[in-house]
Amino acid sequence: MGPDVLTLVTVLPDHGVLCQVGSTFVGHKGVATHATHLRQGPMEQDTQIDWRDYEHESLDPMFRARECAYEHIQVLIEHLTEHGYQVSIEMDDHAFEQLERVEPKTQTRQFSA
Repeated sequence: MGPDVLTLVTVLPDHGVLCQVGSTFVGHKGVATHATHLRQGPMEQDTQIDWRDYEHESLDPMFRARECAYEHIQVLIEHLTEHGYQVSIEMDDHAFEQLERVEPKTQTRQFSA
C-alpha cells in the first residue's frame, strides 16, 4: 500500500570528471511520479538538485523501471553536456534483467482485531 520507490546512482570516478548523479523516483497508481535528481561534480562544481513530475503511466518505479533508468541516464548526459563533455551511453538489454524483475508476493498475512 505504500509508495513505489526506485533509486538509481551512477558514479564516474575518472580523474578530472569525478561526477555522480543520483535519481529517486517515487510514485503510486493514481498520482504523478515525482523524481529527484542530485547532481555532483565534475570536480570544482557546485552540487545541484532538481525535481520533475511525470505521468505515472509513463514513469512507474515499480512496473516501468526501464523508463526510469532511461530518464536517469538522460539527466546524466544533460549534466555532463552542460559541463562541456561530449557523451554517449550504450545500455545493453541485459542490464535491465534484474531491474525489471518483480517478485510475486509469496505470503499473505491476515490480522484480526
